[in-house]
Amino acid sequence: MKKLILALVFTTAVAAPALADDTYSLVKDTVGNCSAAVTSTEYPGMTIVGDKTYSSLQDANKALDDVKDCAGLVR
Repeated sequence: MKKLILALVFTTAVAAPALADDTYSLVKDTVGNCSAAVTSTEYPGMTIVGDKTYSSLQDANKALDDVKDCAGLVR
């Protein structure tokens, strides 16, 4: 149930209307799930994975496939 709630939080944060100039980073939650998120927004309890940013959500989601040590991927 906790994973489902976190997945919903990720999905809501990523799917929220964003400005065209936003960039995306890869983040990991407290249970180890990884997702793409808007870089300019703070997500309590999340840590940024890697140092690269992506210009589109599509590019960030593709990069999730290369992330190691994730318990799961939330897209």
